[in-house]
Amino acid sequence: MIFVKEQAILKIIKIGVYAVLFLPLVVIPLFLFPFATSRGFLLQIFVEIIVALYVVLALKNPAYRPKKTVLFLALSFYFLILLLSTFFGLDPYRSFFGNYERMWGFLSLAHFFLFFVVLVGIFKTKEEWTKLIKTSLAVGALSVAFGIVQFVGSLIMSGSAPRISSTIGNPAFFASYLFFVCFFAFLFYLRNAAQGSPEYSRRFLYAALSLVAVFAMLATATRGAAVGLASAFFAGAVLCVMFSKQRALKIVELSFVVLSLLGGVLLVSYGSLFEKPQRITQEQFYDIERFDAPAVSGKSGSFLSRIANISLYDVTVQTRLIAWKSALGGMRESSLLGVGPENFILAFNKQFDPAFYSYERSEVWFDHAHNIYIDMLVTHGWAGLLAYLLLFITAFYTIISLYRKGKLSTAHAFVFALFFIAYAAQNVFLFDSFSAFLMFIVALAYLNSFSQEQNAPAPRAGFVNVSVLAVPLVGALLASYFFTARPAAEAYFISQAESGRYDIHQTMAHYRKALAYNTYGDNEARSRMALAVAKHVQGIEAKELPEGVDAYLDEALATLKQGIDSTNQYLLLYRLQLSDLYNLKLSRTGMASSEIEEIIRNSIAISPGRMEFEFALAQTEFLKGNYEKSIEILTATSAKNPDHPIPYWKIAQAYHFMGSEEKGIPHLEKALYLGQSIRTAKEVLWAEKYYVQKEDMGKIIYIDQRMLDAGVDDKEAMRLHMNMAVVYAKLGKKEKAIEHAQAIARLDPAQKEAVDNFINAL
Repeated sequence: MIFVKEQAILKIIKIGVYAVLFLPLVVIPLFLFPFATSRGFLLQIFVEIIVALYVVLALKNPAYRPKKTVLFLALSFYFLILLLSTFFGLDPYRSFFGNYERMWGFLSLAHFFLFFVVLVGIFKTKEEWTKLIKTSLAVGALSVAFGIVQFVGSLIMSGSAPRISSTIGNPAFFASYLFFVCFFAFLFYLRNAAQGSPEYSRRFLYAALSLVAVFAMLATATRGAAVGLASAFFAGAVLCVMFSKQRALKIVELSFVVLSLLGGVLLVSYGSLFEKPQRITQEQFYDIERFDAPAVSGKSGSFLSRIANISLYDVTVQTRLIAWKSALGGMRESSLLGVGPENFILAFNKQFDPAFYSYERSEVWFDHAHNIYIDMLVTHGWAGLLAYLLLFITAFYTIISLYRKGKLSTAHAFVFALFFIAYAAQNVFLFDSFSAFLMFIVALAYLNSFSQEQNAPAPRAGFVNVSVLAVPLVGALLASYFFTARPAAEAYFISQAESGRYDIHQTMAHYRKALAYNTYGDNEARSRMALAVAKHVQGIEAKELPEGVDAYLDEALATLKQGIDSTNQYLLLYRLQLSDLYNLKLSRTGMASSEIEEIIRNSIAISPGRMEFEFALAQTEFLKGNYEKSIEILTATSAKNPDHPIPYWKIAQAYHFMGSEEKGIPHLEKALYLGQSIRTAKEVLWAEKYYVQKEDMGKIIYIDQRMLDAGVDDKEAMRLHMNMAVVYAKLGKKEKAIEHAQAIARLDPAQKEAVDNFINAL
């Protein structure tokens, strides 16, 4: 028999823990959504292995078992609610596994809890925790350095300050992660200063890291981070006023508190917080003097301008408020435990409010509330929200209790309090993400360590039989294979299909390989297969599809329908993709499907507020030649939100195909006024001809410029510039006429003589 020393097992576990701490730096581009999947997959593998070893160690030596502290019980209660919410939610399968984009299903979240258990069970002494926190700060320092390189590089290359995201991949998530780096670097500065450490260079490094982290946080231009930081500074000033023994410091901090309150009042009173933006009228929109005016540069003078520009009528604010209202309405029937993790989109779709389209028309599929408290209430119900708030309540209770008992120094109590205040405040504008939540768990475990005797367990010279280790390790390997390796392989093949390196035949082969793994990534593969086929078909100019491509259309339709049949009805995105792909097939082959049309009609009934399905149904009627029926559907749909441009756009196109341009033009103009984009110049060529016939000079210039913006070949561009040069000349705008005439000469130098003659004749 082979035996392993207990200390060797302990050492391997610690190596695994340190490996997890480095995950915020890891990005493996081989996978789909690499910033989420790379870390999610590796966390699962590392944690499953170290937990298998830890179970054996804890069973053999009770000293390594976690103590039942209030923090441990609160976190256990939180994850218990998550588990119950998962099984009693709207879509338990989706809640348990999550998706590639977030990696935030219960399966992934449970690994954070297991990591916490290992941390509090294995790391016992002050020295061990100091080393672990320093390692976390070293990782944070590397991430900050990468972010600063991003900032400086962009500043040098483009002259503009970017929203940095470092290795985290998202500015808001990076800012959230930096709270740990900022405050715990400050903690080590305070510790060294309090101990009178002669190593000034080390103190300087901690202070510098904390300050640079603050700068990096501001460079993300994330409002939630700014609010979290301001909340921490304000709370720190209040704590100093309450507990500082130095009178001068009290006066300074009290002044800071008063000035902060006054600043907040001034912001609300004189700022743009309640200022509603004014929209120009349709008549003003088509005024030639307006679109002839010189373009105003959109460059920001400071990377802080995004933070400073706060308004309740901001598009982001309004869409979030509407999304919260919709999602809260959609979870009323499951208010205790919510709709389940990763099911926010289901509640959102259930009560979708068409008012959303007044502010946003492309990003209309919210999968999170961008407010952790609303998120918790919707996905985990009142029980989940209470459990989440309880984490902070028990954290503050623990800080106060340990400080009063003398187990927590003033520096530790101060920094722990500021960290949890900042984290809680910024989450009013955000939701938990991998790197930030990992540091939140580390902070909770570190705080929990002060609730126990900080002594190393009595050393044992015992040995563990390898056969005993084999059982949990085999279990961990099996779990890693089914729950990590197979989904990772599927994510890899989807990524390969998405890479753009293959033709449609090889791309489809990669999607089939992905789907062969039959994991929670299947719907992602189906969705992306449909998009790939649609993009390929749209790029084929010939009316008749090449051999085999029509079969790909059928395959994509079939696999999308399979996804619809296996998911909750409120996961509407796949239904919409099915609708669009079906209409694409109908436009190319003329082959109709009563089954798919029934799915479109059912989708309208499932979420009446969503206008996209009515657009799809109207398009189906349009492709069948039923123009009047299409117009009837679109007219009724427009009543749900008159500010949506698509109904007017599609009505205009329908009238054009009916030969009734006179009726179509008012709808086209309304659509363009409301922000409808022109994909190709051909879409509005008929309108240009109408304006030329009517000699509507202003509209000719407007529509020709929009056609140029949409992209045309040189021959068509010359024609459009010639039109505008002639119209401007008739309007007496000599400079503009010359500008467009010279554009013709640049496109075709052979026209220079004719252009010069035109200019001389002005």
